[in-house]
Amino acid sequence: MELHSTRVAIRPWRYRDDVLANQWPPYNDPLDPLWNLPRQYDFDSDDWYYEFDMSTSNRVWAVEDLNGRLAGRISIREINKEQSSARLGITLGSPFVGRGLGTEALATFLDYYFFNLSFRIMVLDVAAPNQRAVRCYERLGFRHVTDDWRRTGSGFNSHVLERPQYVHLRRYFRPAPQGRGLEVQFFEMELHEDTWSTLRY
Repeated sequence: MELHSTRVAIRPWRYRDDVLANQWPPYNDPLDPLWNLPRQYDFDSDDWYYEFDMSTSNRVWAVEDLNGRLAGRISIREINKEQSSARLGITLGSPFVGRGLGTEALATFLDYYFFNLSFRIMVLDVAAPNQRAVRCYERLGFRHVTDDWRRTGSGFNSHVLERPQYVHLRRYFRPAPQGRGLEVQFFEMELHEDTWSTLRY
């Protein structure tokens, strides 16, 4: 399987892609430690390693740019055959962020997900302060279903929120119970096949 759009190609993930992905430079974003925090109940599970897992319950694809460079990863996990749904995971390497490649890749993948794999619902969870990602999902038709709060953990420096450029994001944070740091809000979103069909065509 290979999918193509104007600027990206999507193909099955190969083991050597792990090496290439590890060569992506780190994000220069102090909020980056928040983006992939697991849902609360996942801490007690053997299966909280998100889209990087290569198990049979997950399926993973590589995103390439026009020059054949590995630009990102798309995955589905928590595949529910009864509900005809799965949970999206998507990551772009830092050199490829901010160019619209993620939106283009996801739009291309959604056609395949709904019309070839024949799923009816796609679900995802996204950190509320990740406004670039939230806007992308909203443009593609995802709607908010619910939300939850997750501990930010030791990897996040909360003093970042004192900087003027991040003040508007403070509403997505609150004190954790018993004074144990901060919690950050996550949105649960979903997209139905009929909504995508209407938007797409």
